[in-house]
Amino acid sequence: MSVQGDVIARGSFVSTGAAQTIELPTKPDYFIITNRSLWGTNPNANVRGEWYTGMAAGTALNTLESGAGVLTAGVSTTAGFTEIDYSNLTDGAEVAITAITAANPGVASAATTPLAGDIVRITDSTAMLQIAGMEFTVGVVNAGVNFQLAYLNSAGFAAAATAGNYRIIRDPAFLPRRRYITAITAANPAVITTSIAHGYVAGDKIRINVPAAFGMPQIDGLLATITAVTASTITTDINSTAFTAFAFPTSAVAAAGVSFPHILPVGEISTILTGAVRDDAFYGINIGTDCVGANTNVMDWVALRGVTI
Repeated sequence: MSVQGDVIARGSFVSTGAAQTIELPTKPDYFIITNRSLWGTNPNANVRGEWYTGMAAGTALNTLESGAGVLTAGVSTTAGFTEIDYSNLTDGAEVAITAITAANPGVASAATTPLAGDIVRITDSTAMLQIAGMEFTVGVVNAGVNFQLAYLNSAGFAAAATAGNYRIIRDPAFLPRRRYITAITAANPAVITTSIAHGYVAGDKIRINVPAAFGMPQIDGLLATITAVTASTITTDINSTAFTAFAFPTSAVAAAGVSFPHILPVGEISTILTGAVRDDAFYGINIGTDCVGANTNVMDWVALRGVTI
């Protein structure tokens, strides 16, 4: 088979064994990945995966080296490649959830699962209504079985959810954004955890909004400067040591209607504009566990446009 087209990007990475997303500068027509560590070693394993535009999400055409240099064809149906277009802000369809654990992090069970890194909005979470309507970053995914709500510690909730729905949400392309709060420490300094990877940077100024149902009324309305960040936490210049504890209300309280705690960007103290104009939209390919290789395998990939075969 001869493949012709314009290369739009190529590269390599060391696999961790987990699904990985490759960002691309434009929409691809063809994507191929090769396991450099295993090719030619007769590993009886998948050594190459291919994707063409129009293939169903999660699928791949695979090449397996089955021993003595013999190559055979294989197909992935759920853990292959998935095209990503984060410039498309259309939300996904509603998908049923059968349970959400009261754990750290909470884990949602569903026959159809999102991708790691997706943002999902949870609704109708029976027996766990305190998160109904909140949006979360997806953590580790067990395809077709369950997925983590990465930054939700629901271990203290009275009960697990027994049903619900989720919908993939397309985040606006520009940062920073309003983010929901899932935890605030009573400490000096106060550290805030957001339900979604927040995109803020040190020096950003935020206003904190915490309804009374979530405790810690002393912090409601305060203006804070961010002094340090991780993907989901914000260290502020507020001393909350004497504040009452932040905590989610019960499902019964939430059933009567509550507003979610959140932070809003209001400015920055840096010498250059850093937060408000960064565009996070991108095209990409998510490489599932059938094609991403094992931990420490070196993976080579190439993406093309205008492909003829």
